[in-house]
Amino acid sequence: MKRVVLFFVAVVVVAALAGFATLKLSRHGPREHVAAHDWLHKELKLTAEQERALEPVEAKFSVKEREFAAALLEANRSLARVMGEEKTFTPRVAAAVEIVHQRMGDLQKASIEHVFEMRTVLSPEQGDKLLALARKILESH
Repeated sequence: MKRVVLFFVAVVVVAALAGFATLKLSRHGPREHVAAHDWLHKELKLTAEQERALEPVEAKFSVKEREFAAALLEANRSLARVMGEEKTFTPRVAAAVEIVHQRMGDLQKASIEHVFEMRTVLSPEQGDKLLALARKILESH
């Protein structure tokens, strides 16, 4: 039982950190996002033609990413409110945690779909490198 409680405490802490990170990115994110984006494009050695072909892909993802990040932030805020109201781990808190997990999953799925959509514009070697970079990021977090 103690392990279950510790697990849920860890989940809540992670959810709170995710919400904080989302808030920070929404306030300061564009510069960091552009730097990461530029790094990725440089790392893949994209041609000017590939850059142009990726513009609509990037624009579409940017909209989705903002929507999913906002939904995750709201889910974390809702979880915080419920925790404050319940003051113990109740079914309401568990349900709020599940909503946070769903929002996190939505954002991750959209990000992974974006990687595979980007891959359609890349050469096979660049596509493999993109997947290797994505795997490396996933393995380190």
